[in-house]
Amino acid sequence: MIEIAHKAARLRINEIFHSLQGEADAVGYPTVFVRLTGCPLRCRYCDTEYAFHAGDWLSLDAIVDKVRGYDTRHVCVTGGEPLAQPDCPKLLERLCDAGFEVSLETSGALDIASVDPAFPVWSM
Repeated sequence: MIEIAHKAARLRINEIFHSLQGEADAVGYPTVFVRLTGCPLRCRYCDTEYAFHAGDWLSLDAIVDKVRGYDTRHVCVTGGEPLAQPDCPKLLERLCDAGFEVSLETSGALDIASVDPAFPVWSM
């Protein structure tokens, strides 16, 4: 029998940073933002064009470890368009399992069926 090695889930991360949430119902909360690289939309009003290409590939464990380092309860996964990366829902689940309050900022252009309905999803 041949064993097939499964590729570990990973995401291309543009930046992880701490700031105050400026939108939606968590406005004002200290938040760790996990900005994923990439977006297929190219909206002319985009304010994060720098996130289209640059970034480093990180495992989900490495991302969660970096988020833990900020000692903040709220986490916002954003982009670009975070759902353009297939492992984004796995990150949301992993962050939630680690005890964080997690939200997803998305354009709303990509299907959210793979996202657990328990997560707040904000379309921007």
